[in-house]
Amino acid sequence: MSFQLQTHRNNDAVTVECCGKLTFEHTPQLRNKVRSLMPDEKRIILDLKEVPFMDSSGLGVLVTLYVSCRSRNCKLELVNVSPALRSLLGMTNLLSLFEQAGRYGGKFP
Repeated sequence: MSFQLQTHRNNDAVTVECCGKLTFEHTPQLRNKVRSLMPDEKRIILDLKEVPFMDSSGLGVLVTLYVSCRSRNCKLELVNVSPALRSLLGMTNLLSLFEQAGRYGGKFP
């Protein structure tokens, strides 16, 4: 299964829709996309509705992007995180970094 990214501009944010498994092979694609958006954005939303699985590399890239965004005065948010991925984020004590991560099926703020 391939991993695809689509970006959409909202009023005050850019949404990056992720589709596919976020694993070692695909983390550079997500990292590069989000890093290319950071200089011009104050808010980046990762929509994980179509991400059925994430491995440790996926978790690592989320943390890396969170730190990079924060150091550039940009906010990184997760939305539409499945219960399984939310549980994974909780087990690794990363859930608190991403305030919106509990909004499975929720609308963008």
